[in-house]
Amino acid sequence: MTRPRRIAAIALSALVLAGTGLAGCGGSSLPDGVVAQVGGQDISRAELTQLVNQQKSAAEQQGQDFPEPGADEYVALERQALEGLVFQRIVALEAKECGKPCVATAKQIAAERKKVITDNFSGDAKKFTEFLQEQDLTSADADRILRAGIEEPRVTARVTKGITFTPAQARKYCAANPDEFRQSASREASHILVKTRADADRIRAQATTGNFADLARQYSTDPGSKDQGGDLGTVQKGALVPEFEKVALALGDGEISDPVKTQFGWHIITARLTPARDIPCDEAEAGIIRTQTQAKKDSAIAKWRDEVIAKWGPKTVYADSALEPVQTSTTG
Repeated sequence: MTRPRRIAAIALSALVLAGTGLAGCGGSSLPDGVVAQVGGQDISRAELTQLVNQQKSAAEQQGQDFPEPGADEYVALERQALEGLVFQRIVALEAKECGKPCVATAKQIAAERKKVITDNFSGDAKKFTEFLQEQDLTSADADRILRAGIEEPRVTARVTKGITFTPAQARKYCAANPDEFRQSASREASHILVKTRADADRIRAQATTGNFADLARQYSTDPGSKDQGGDLGTVQKGALVPEFEKVALALGDGEISDPVKTQFGWHIITARLTPARDIPCDEAEAGIIRTQTQAKKDSAIAKWRDEVIAKWGPKTVYADSALEPVQTSTTG
């Protein structure tokens, strides 16, 4: 049975954020069962093991091998998982320093929990509890993960506040990067697949550009394209059986072929051609503003990550030097 994976996904998303080196001291004396401490906040061995086990379960579900405990690859995975947990604690500490605008309240966490239960478990709290047990998560673990999911965007929103990319900047960017705004010619194909020539002849006699998609939905036996009105997407040379490809690549825009036989049956094919063109800067402007604003925000967040990791590095302690992360930087 497929179960929603939102809580586990949030937990594992910490690994994506951990693409940075975390300075700290290894081999220091920490309480039993604690693998790291960040600003006085403990990360337990159980918490780390639970996160690694989630990765193991995901790998097994995809038929992938997972390293044995003690192997170098396993230790590397533990190290990466611990980086994510350390960064999660750093975000919590930064939220606390930020204060009320960033800190998630108990009421907000409860509301987020309720939303997760409603959206993913049909409102059944018992199913949610069973899911936590399957993932080796306690209720407190769930609340910690939910808290991180609320607080991190609030903290990073302060980092990216005021970042924009203006229309003037967009026009300048477009003029400086013309190759990015050249649209190549493309050819897309749709087809109707049937079993017999008689069926193909009958449908071809009815087919027009206007009704082709409806006829495909009604008559085509191709399960992969039937519901999309026979749409096969862009035609690329060498990707289709030769008999089909020869016709699909020869059709003019909107032209409909006579029946074509392949090993799959009889096809009626139509093509849609988009000529190459240069996209005008005024047409590209909105997309440029959107993508470049996001790029600037991503850069600011990456820089912020490096800064807060360096800030909390002296207050980050590891029980085992083998679990200390390799020194890297998100900003190069």
